[in-house]
Amino acid sequence: MMPQRIDLSDHPVHSAPPVGAPYVLGRWHKDRVSLKGYLREAQIFAKSRGKTHDPKRFIILGRPRSGTTLLVQLLNQVAGIDCRGEELHYAMCDPSGFLHNMARSRNADVAVYGTKIITYQMFEVQRLRDHHAFLARLADSGFRFIHMRRNTFDQCLSLSVAQQTQTYHLQKGSAAETLDIAVEPAIMEAQLRWNLAMLDYEDQLLAPFAPLTLNYSTAFSRPELHQPSIDRICDWLGHARAPVKAALKRTSARTNVTNRAALETLAQDLGMGSALHDG
Repeated sequence: MMPQRIDLSDHPVHSAPPVGAPYVLGRWHKDRVSLKGYLREAQIFAKSRGKTHDPKRFIILGRPRSGTTLLVQLLNQVAGIDCRGEELHYAMCDPSGFLHNMARSRNADVAVYGTKIITYQMFEVQRLRDHHAFLARLADSGFRFIHMRRNTFDQCLSLSVAQQTQTYHLQKGSAAETLDIAVEPAIMEAQLRWNLAMLDYEDQLLAPFAPLTLNYSTAFSRPELHQPSIDRICDWLGHARAPVKAALKRTSARTNVTNRAALETLAQDLGMGSALHDG
């Protein structure tokens, strides 16, 4: 039975464009106009023909800079789990069919197949008309959902800094000087508006599918949190636990946002103070 549909056609997220996303001719997201996704789709379709392997399946859904990359890296250290990155990075004809074929085409030693979707990709890259139907079709083929949440203010700050510096991840042990940086208030305001709307949209969209919800601050912000969080996911999947260790370092360890206090005041003054304490 299809999970209960919630009408999100008038949700504010539809009128809040993402900040810093690259567009071609002011309209098309660059990842939508690439042929890479269609070629990959055809390749996996051919590879999955005749395969009968049926691993357990899950999808990680979250906003950019919500901790999904770290989660993928940690899960891939667990024997029997094959967790991919942004498989829907480029536009495809049938995204849900592609993910189903990806699971079927895994080697026999893969007990669990997973991937992640950054929520804007459903809007701006895949241009899916019905997000509920997309998730429902995935659920029908055995996919379960993990929702990665992060405090919106910290997430927006991290995204703004990453876009400004073009540094999204640091390998553990990498040597780099601490960078003092100021984030433009107008950019932060736009980030807050879009990301608050997107988080609310994610919550409502995923609710009928009973996702496993993880909060970055309580599950992944510190190394000592990683193992119990991965153990929890393994238990949820019905899969054997295994030791894990992160190879990524938080970029915030190498950046100092000099106007953070002013940006916090801005969020309060704009009526978006909830971003300072949400998950």
